[in-house]
Amino acid sequence: MLKPSMQDLMKRVNNRYLLVNLAAQRARDLSAEEENSGVKLEEKPIKIALDEICDDKIEYRPGPKPQAEDLLAAASAQDISAADDMLMSAEDEVVSLDDEADEAPVLEDL
Repeated sequence: MLKPSMQDLMKRVNNRYLLVNLAAQRARDLSAEEENSGVKLEEKPIKIALDEICDDKIEYRPGPKPQAEDLLAAASAQDISAADDMLMSAEDEVVSLDDEADEAPVLEDL
């Protein structure tokens, strides 16, 4: 059985798409930290990320929504990747609450 279970994870993040993106972003962050520090992780980064989500150790803070004009301009310029990048805004962030211990964890439904 998968631990944490999907039911436990869905109690924290009520959107599967958002859950996958949160876990992937946090796993990438953990991998980068591992690479920079040289300290090997005891578990795989994705497992650690899912455990952190289940334990309310990270939260999602949505960034500003892209404007329709910006998306149209990017698409009309034949730059589909720019439009895609705007949809997956760099201003969306996954925050580890270990770094901000005084803040209460808040996960927002989208």
